[in-house]
Amino acid sequence: MTKTPIAPVSAIADVLALWGQDGWLTPPLRAIVAAAAPTIGAVRTISIEVAPTGAGMGKIYDVVSSDLNNRFVVVAGASGLEGAMWGEILATAAQSHGAAGVLVDGAVRDRPEIETIGFATYGRDERVVGPCGTAHVVALDEPVTIAGVGIDPDDHIVADATGVIRVRGGDLDDVLSAAAAYAAAEALVVEALRNGEPLTSAYRYKKDVVENIRR
Repeated sequence: MTKTPIAPVSAIADVLALWGQDGWLTPPLRAIVAAAAPTIGAVRTISIEVAPTGAGMGKIYDVVSSDLNNRFVVVAGASGLEGAMWGEILATAAQSHGAAGVLVDGAVRDRPEIETIGFATYGRDERVVGPCGTAHVVALDEPVTIAGVGIDPDDHIVADATGVIRVRGGDLDDVLSAAAAYAAAEALVVEALRNGEPLTSAYRYKKDVVENIRR
């Protein structure tokens, strides 16, 4: 895992945009239970099919019972599910095996209980009913897509209180380094504004960094 400081998700998103890349998953995913601090982790992907019958949920139980040290579980394909795809039981199991959090392309339930254990959980919305036999695991550890953003098994997820973003595995250190500089420049702008400097001149800190990142 990289030792580069973790910048806010917003700074990482801006860096990716400046480089002509995608990766931001918020929206549609929002913090149901936000990460307590900016958190980064590799991924384990789970693909779901919504159907009256199928393979069921057994394989997702296997995933949350495996070694998930500093990984985000990414559940794709559940946006059409009428009930919640994720809840307290899955969150507790994943956390007990070291998971950093979960991204659910669908609904989540049991927010108060998940808040109590402090497990970072991002989803589209909240619902009280479960999947009731209509969610079936069709693939593990394969590329998935959420809202048009591809997520590969060697990618990373960064999460904070504002949302989540995907960073390609091979770009991780470069992106985090640029985002740290970007966030530091924004902090200098804010500090200058608080000291009474007008934005027209205070913005120079960010302008210089943006120009360097674009090169």
